[in-house]
Amino acid sequence: MPSPPLSHRARKQLDASADSPLLKALGRTFGNPRSDDNPDGVINAGLAENSLLHDWLTEFWERPGTLKLEHTDLTYGKSIFGSDRIFVALGQLYKTYFHPHEPVEPPHIVTSNGLSPLISRLAAVTSDVGDEWIVPAPWYNGFKQDLQGTSQVGIASVAVPAGAHGTVGEVEALEQEMERRQGDSSAPKVTAVLVTSPHNPLGFCYARDVLIEYCKFAERWNLYLVVDEIYALSVFDTDDCPDALPFTSILAIDVAAEAGCDLSRIIQLGGASKDFGCNGLRAGTAVVQHNADIMSALSVTALEIRMGSPTDALWSALLTSPELPTYLSLNKAALGRAYSYLTAWLRAHGLPYTPAHAGHFVLVDWREHVNQVEVADEARGGRFAKEVAFLDRIVDAGVYLGPGFSYACPEPGFFRMTFSIRRYELEIALERLEKLVGLEAKARELSRVYPS
Repeated sequence: MPSPPLSHRARKQLDASADSPLLKALGRTFGNPRSDDNPDGVINAGLAENSLLHDWLTEFWERPGTLKLEHTDLTYGKSIFGSDRIFVALGQLYKTYFHPHEPVEPPHIVTSNGLSPLISRLAAVTSDVGDEWIVPAPWYNGFKQDLQGTSQVGIASVAVPAGAHGTVGEVEALEQEMERRQGDSSAPKVTAVLVTSPHNPLGFCYARDVLIEYCKFAERWNLYLVVDEIYALSVFDTDDCPDALPFTSILAIDVAAEAGCDLSRIIQLGGASKDFGCNGLRAGTAVVQHNADIMSALSVTALEIRMGSPTDALWSALLTSPELPTYLSLNKAALGRAYSYLTAWLRAHGLPYTPAHAGHFVLVDWREHVNQVEVADEARGGRFAKEVAFLDRIVDAGVYLGPGFSYACPEPGFFRMTFSIRRYELEIALERLEKLVGLEAKARELSRVYPS
């Protein structure tokens, strides 16, 4: 007798993944990673991982006494949203670096085993199956799975006119889309607007006045405003952006007084993965200061995604350490040096890119080389067929870069390149790309000019 069938939902997801060029490329990357034992494996220079201070972090966390587990850490604890320890540590972090208009108290905080499952839960409690969150494009490619994978909430992706990213013009583009939907009875209901600041994949910080316009937009259309600030402390200095805007948290704005926005709409997101270089520890956060209904709804399933006690203890130790400012300063400087190296390499090879001053990546225009690719299967990838074929080629050559189609880039040929991996691996990745597309070898020489 055959086994019982999978659910319709699971079969649909499997069918979609089987046809996904992105998942195929990631499968090949994770299935054959480069290491000292596998020097010919694939270097992941596309996902946002910050390895620049891994030595500092491991030395800090491996010190005797740093991991202090209490008896309650071996139980379900006092709160399904986190421990007293992490609430105190996060409260200090927000007060010092996010400058909240209203103090962030423990009842405002939710912690989780990664930001992705928390976004999924937030989608489930703010939206029904088939509803959508409106997002300015390009956007972080993980949002698709975060929203659709379990909660089955879609993305209303809105193309932003050239030059309007991060400006009031971006909000106006979303406004036009909402107005268009008013006359379209078949359009799914929009329940939230999702903004990432600092931006992923463009690497800029939103101005305070633009965040206020987003608050007004959310109020006009009766939406939640979800602001993902997971790169808040990964802002760095660069000659590319001498007048770059500083990071402003949505928590720092009196949204009621400055935007006439109901406080219950605001949801702030964060986590440890990016600013603290520890994707593997799995730590996500949300701050909801004025919506008891959301907190109550999250509590129903919060235990399933609760942050593990070891992660809680390790992150809390760093957040409350007098060495935290030292770590953040070192991280900022290291990001700046890594960005300078990668962008010097891009300029040396005439590869245009979007200047950035935050995050771990640069969006790069590879169209000159993508357009030279011969496509065997025009149907695979559609308008992005050449980009998909180029993705296959670079993975064949031992490098993964984030393809633009997965970030909802409007034109084929753009790739997100991560500069915050270990320098020797970035050098090797750039050398492999030089060899693949016939560029002069400059990666090693420029690494000496722009040391890590």
